[in-house]
Amino acid sequence: MWKTIKYNLIILLILLVLVECILWFFPVPDPYSTAKKNMFYPTVGNMYIESQFDQNMTMQFSTEDGLLGFENYKEATNFTINNYGFRGENLKMPKPNGEYRIFAIGGSSTESLYIDDEDVWTNVLQENLNRENYQNKIVKVYNAGKSGDNIQDHISMLIHRIVHLQPDEVIVFCGINDVTRLMLDDNPLKFNRTKEKEEAVSFRNMLGVFLYEFQIPRRLFYAFKSEDESLETIGIQSKYKKKVTKTQSRPVENQLPTIDYGNYANKIKSLIGICLANDIKLIFATQVVTWDTEDAALKNWHWMTSRGGVRYNALKLQQKVDSINMITVTEGQKFNIPVFKTDSIIPKTSTYLYDDCHFNPAGSKKMGDELAKFIKDTK
Repeated sequence: MWKTIKYNLIILLILLVLVECILWFFPVPDPYSTAKKNMFYPTVGNMYIESQFDQNMTMQFSTEDGLLGFENYKEATNFTINNYGFRGENLKMPKPNGEYRIFAIGGSSTESLYIDDEDVWTNVLQENLNRENYQNKIVKVYNAGKSGDNIQDHISMLIHRIVHLQPDEVIVFCGINDVTRLMLDDNPLKFNRTKEKEEAVSFRNMLGVFLYEFQIPRRLFYAFKSEDESLETIGIQSKYKKKVTKTQSRPVENQLPTIDYGNYANKIKSLIGICLANDIKLIFATQVVTWDTEDAALKNWHWMTSRGGVRYNALKLQQKVDSINMITVTEGQKFNIPVFKTDSIIPKTSTYLYDDCHFNPAGSKKMGDELAKFIKDTK
């Protein structure tokens, strides 16, 4: 009996080794890669900005069938990151005398992950301003958007990554992620909780760090990861239908957490102060969100009402976003900062948006065109 068990274990081990070897020809990413990087390399240079792109990256994305407004996107789209970690052309330092340099800071609506380099609204803006010979210089617009970023991340991006690159103008496009953070973040002042995190490290965590060096455990991780993790995951191919299905399966919670809007207002003032101190022209753009749309097709693609495992009432969430937008407008007026009212300029229809807040190609073009007019008029 024990002899049979021994032989079976040997055969099983051989099979596992063979499967592992084969899977390395079709690798999936290590879910612990960031943790491992921070274990073996110092975090200095990365610790002040929670999310960012590596320099000189080139990726391709594709969208699922039926995604609103992407009918003409038949092939994979290009997503290119330049030599300084921004979406756009390569950046030269020091800034050439004939260049007028603009940075767009924001979350996923700025980043525009599934929109091709040629169609992304920051590129459309650049082309428009150059046709208008704006400032009598060659305009370069660099996209510093990153999915999930909120106003705190925008401040970090501006201070640590952009100010020293000699920007003439900065556009901050914020709103929806701030509602989420203000609702669910239990540490808005960012007190140091490193000690608590260290105490939470368990044998299970350490075992995971070791096991995920291999392809079989990685695939098991992705196969059995939680539904909430799947909802927030951004893939090479869009999977919005799955996100919508998961969101719609949840009951609606009508009681929303309270929000400290003063936290957001103070950070808006911080952005203003940084730009004024560095002689940078600042423009705010309010967030367009479709939770109160009358477009039936667009309603069927809402998935972002799920936050922290709870599906919230869409209209009540919309009121929170409207309040955030109003603060942006009010604080901008106090300091004579122009505010591009995206939420009233871009119609909340499937012609321009494909889900809760993201532009499709037509929406990206309209955003770039309308913003160019606004910037020219506020010259």
